[in-house]
Amino acid sequence: MRGSTQRTPRQLEKIIAVFGPARARRLLWRERWGDRSRVSLEYRGRKHLLRLNTTDPLVWFSVFLQEDYGAPLPFEPRVILDAGAYTGLSTIYLANKYPSAQIFAVEPDPANFRLLKRNVASYDRIRPIHAALWFEDSQLMLRTRPEGHWASSVHALGPETKGPRPSRAVAAICIETLKARFGLERIDLLKVDIEGAEKELFEHSIGWIDEVGAIFIELHDRLRPGCSRAVAAATDGFDQTVVAPMTTLLVNRSRRGA
Repeated sequence: MRGSTQRTPRQLEKIIAVFGPARARRLLWRERWGDRSRVSLEYRGRKHLLRLNTTDPLVWFSVFLQEDYGAPLPFEPRVILDAGAYTGLSTIYLANKYPSAQIFAVEPDPANFRLLKRNVASYDRIRPIHAALWFEDSQLMLRTRPEGHWASSVHALGPETKGPRPSRAVAAICIETLKARFGLERIDLLKVDIEGAEKELFEHSIGWIDEVGAIFIELHDRLRPGCSRAVAAATDGFDQTVVAPMTTLLVNRSRRGA
């Protein structure tokens, strides 16, 4: 149907796991007719808003059922930075897992950010920040790929940002500015899912990388070659473990036993 998302068999399994068979059947029927409205899903007494005909249900599955960020840490994080917070699902998971942590949720896509603010509104420990995380404070171009809002990526301004894909200018902020603005001495846990911008971020990380306790990261070499190499070079002092199909945990050796 026009405007509908073609779901793979594995994606259908995940959607059924998220909503249950009966509700999933009704929602998938609505998707076939191009419905992109928001639906609510209750979890642990709180309602999460998800959009039909997007990857929102699949992200919810990865975060809450697959528990991509559930691997134990050797310390209790007090400050968490969620870079590429999307609609706030990973932020909420981390807020529930670490009830004493202050969390900064950074998301550049305007549509995602609007939903993020609604999803995290009941958490006073979460501070949403409408920006892209980058290696310097600047203006970037936000480009939406055919996959939708979940796949939005940022690029430095220049001729290479021109093309057929929709794009718009967004503010970018660096970790040094975030720390100074909010009086942070260190970042205990950094979650990074920024669609390839991790390459530039970690290529310029010498000023802050030693003050990060652990990192959950999804690498995007398929979008920007060199991501894995840049992260590996910057995190030589970290132990690495693959904790989910697309997620790696890096733990700073200096924080072992902290």
